[in-house]
Amino acid sequence: IYAVGVRCLVWNSLPQTDDVRAAMKKDMNFLLANIIKEGRGRGFYDYVGGTPAKSYSHSRAQYAVLGVWAAAQSGLEVPRSYWNIVEKAWIADQMPDGGWGYQSPEDDKHGITPGMTAVGVATLFITQDFLHPNAGINCRGNTRNVPIDRGMKYMVDNFDKIGTDERYHTYDFPFATLYAVERIGVASGQKYFGTNDWYEKGANWLLKVQTKSGANTGMWFAPKTLCTPLHDTCFGLLFLSRGRAAVAINKLEYASADGKPANWNQRPRDVANLVSWIGKAAERDLNWQNVNLHVPTKELHDAPILYMSGNQELALPDEQKQKLKQYVEGGGMLLANADCGDARFATSFRKLATELFPGYEFRELSENHPIYTDQQFLRERWKNKPTVLGLSNGVRELALLLPQADPGKGWQLRLVGGKEEFWQLGANVFQYAIDKQNIGFKGETHIVTRDEKIKAGKTIKVARVEYGGNWNPEPGGWRRLAAWMHNKEKTDLDVVTAKLMTDRLDGAKVVHLTGTTPFTLGPAAQVELRNVINGGGTLVFDAAGGSSAFAESVEKLLPLLFPGQKPQPIPPEHAVFNTGATKLGDIAYRTFARKTLTSGMKVPKLQGIEKDGRIVCFYSREDLSAGMVGQPVDGILGYDPRAATEIMSKIILYAAK
Repeated sequence: IYAVGVRCLVWNSLPQTDDVRAAMKKDMNFLLANIIKEGRGRGFYDYVGGTPAKSYSHSRAQYAVLGVWAAAQSGLEVPRSYWNIVEKAWIADQMPDGGWGYQSPEDDKHGITPGMTAVGVATLFITQDFLHPNAGINCRGNTRNVPIDRGMKYMVDNFDKIGTDERYHTYDFPFATLYAVERIGVASGQKYFGTNDWYEKGANWLLKVQTKSGANTGMWFAPKTLCTPLHDTCFGLLFLSRGRAAVAINKLEYASADGKPANWNQRPRDVANLVSWIGKAAERDLNWQNVNLHVPTKELHDAPILYMSGNQELALPDEQKQKLKQYVEGGGMLLANADCGDARFATSFRKLATELFPGYEFRELSENHPIYTDQQFLRERWKNKPTVLGLSNGVRELALLLPQADPGKGWQLRLVGGKEEFWQLGANVFQYAIDKQNIGFKGETHIVTRDEKIKAGKTIKVARVEYGGNWNPEPGGWRRLAAWMHNKEKTDLDVVTAKLMTDRLDGAKVVHLTGTTPFTLGPAAQVELRNVINGGGTLVFDAAGGSSAFAESVEKLLPLLFPGQKPQPIPPEHAVFNTGATKLGDIAYRTFARKTLTSGMKVPKLQGIEKDGRIVCFYSREDLSAGMVGQPVDGILGYDPRAATEIMSKIILYAAK
């Protein structure tokens, strides 16, 4: 039973040829035929199929169910009666405190263990998907699975016993337990069991017990015939590889106006099912998580998308609104679904987003938007085209709203046939948010945190010019660059906002202008910028997002500031690119830019104007501002985040000399 169940997992991971599907079907039929159908062990398994059941265990049963689940995932039909008998059996054997032992409460002599509880919860997550997909589809409030909730509570209360409590070692092999923990962590979307980051703690323990040969072994108490370093290492690798898969989408838990839980989770498997489908389309393991706004904003950046759903008016406190704002300014994107097309939720989400980002308005995404035209699935091929409203800063989408189509219902029910556009839309949004290819792994982050142990040797003042246009589309980029330069260059930035003719620019080594809209500066403002140069300062212009409207305005302004001079390409060997602790690394451009630009894709396209032997004005028609934010997003004509960050840091250091 163990071997056949695990082998089904292998079949499901292979290309689905006729031979593979035939082998999978044979193994599935074996597992279906050998479930215990009567007596105390009904719904469970003995060690060997084809013989009368003499005993059963939860350990044997979980691998059999995993095998049948794998067969169902590959497209084979599993009778609903199978899932019914399995679910009833596991619920009947659950102890009053929510845990499971190795066998039934009547037969078990070893007590409840975290390992057996983890497999119990993991099994009920599987049966929930097949038996209760209709939960919450009619928008009557959040749904609960009481046995799963009780099992998860036991795991929270007893997580510290995994791999450490001698009492559990005989029937709670820690490596197999970690594999089960990974399965419920991924299935539940929980990053934490209580206050325990299950992946971090498990990975740290595996590193601790890894030998110089690379093997994991800690089974000093178990018979060597049961577990060997090979078995243990396999389970450890399963935990590490699946647990570190990239988190594609975070689902937000939020409260209602009276502080009670809001209807944020009416479809508990919507995001789980969507991310699973996206992962198959991308041929990558992907995870999802439930998150809340009580954690530091940095932790929200485990995923590039934060999903919100509901059918009530949103009423978040100011502190939580600010965390959403910080998350988006740090490169994240909000994706909202109005459950059952509820107008109250849709209206309040629009109000929330425009409050967080004043000056920007929602509009329906155009037919030629990169989400529709540049991703894996083309909107033009969809029979039914759902309405998507977007709020953009002129560089990227900050928030998307699905106001009426309610794809969350289809995701919850796993309705793909006839609803393909809902799934393909979700995949396209994810690919847009990562610039198609930057999936990475869990724990990797573009967020830079200032290291207070590092002492800066100097401070450089940067004045960012506020003018009558979209002058500050990506404020998070300068916060990230300041932390990056402190850590990498031991240089602090004093970044200030300045209105020409109002605020003094004295002491500013760099005066920066960016934007996405046309702009003009009057004669007095032009004189003030020339005075910056005469005083030893440097001007920097970059077209945020690669905006042609802003770039054209700059190209009209520069002849007025520098009569008779034109910006010239800065050669890659110029001193500006060698300034700082390290030389400029290899240049890379975003996917959208590589489609548009035709040459010079391995060198900076930065232009400059010189005076008295130094560059006093830098101009980039390709985006730097969004790149400094660090999140790779599609649809931007500019450098990738690493190159943009390095280029701007070197401009600042060069200007400060």
